[in-house]
Amino acid sequence: MSDNNTEEKSKRILEAKEAYKKGLGFAQESDADGAIEWWEKTVELNPNHFEGWYNLGNVYHIGKRDIERAMKCWNKALELKPNDVDVLYNMGNAYREHRDYNKAIECYEKVMELDPKDHEGWNNMGNAYNGKGDSTKAIECYKKAVEIKPDKYETWYNLALAYRELKEFNLAIECCEKIFERYPESYEVQRLLDAIKKEKKQK
Repeated sequence: MSDNNTEEKSKRILEAKEAYKKGLGFAQESDADGAIEWWEKTVELNPNHFEGWYNLGNVYHIGKRDIERAMKCWNKALELKPNDVDVLYNMGNAYREHRDYNKAIECYEKVMELDPKDHEGWNNMGNAYNGKGDSTKAIECYKKAVEIKPDKYETWYNLALAYRELKEFNLAIECCEKIFERYPESYEVQRLLDAIKKEKKQK
């Protein structure tokens, strides 16, 4: 590579850094269009700018609800860092929001391969199975999540709902009681518990 080419490449990398910073400024102001404009410039100047691709995916998804463009950007980010958990999480969550549960599960499975102790990954995968209507698989995931983090209120709640769905009322009640150990004043859990007990009586 000639000196001119090296100099030009270095210049573009510096310009990409500046463009990225400007994009951050617009993102902090919740200006999706401004962030997109500058982050598009970032990756045009430096196609190997991981944060540029990652955040471009985020803003297309959150700011524009454009999952197709978001996925293209996140896939570019994954080409640069194939094992980045944050990218995989965002892809999984986006797929789940759009009810593409199988693809969501694929993303969460990759997260779990990288870190089997990631309780949020298990919880999210449980939510994806739940979205598919597979309460049994959802329960397996939620149980793994609470084994790792027993004080996670949200997962116990999800587990209670999944057991309720399968009419495993006693197990659902146990999950609610587990939450009460830590959050005895929770109105939301009391309401769920009352509903489960009522359904149990009607069984």
